[in-house]
Amino acid sequence: MRDLDADLLIMGAFGHSRMREFILGGATQGILDNLQVPVLFSH
Repeated sequence: MRDLDADLLIMGAFGHSRMREFILGGATQGILDNLQVPVLFSH
């Protein structure tokens, strides 16, 4: 996000089963693990 000079990221957030998250990964968890700008999640 820093490459885009973004001040805020807005995204939908939802979870999957732990097995699916483990195998396929998840965008929500990926963002939370690597916060670079403030994030507004909506579920």
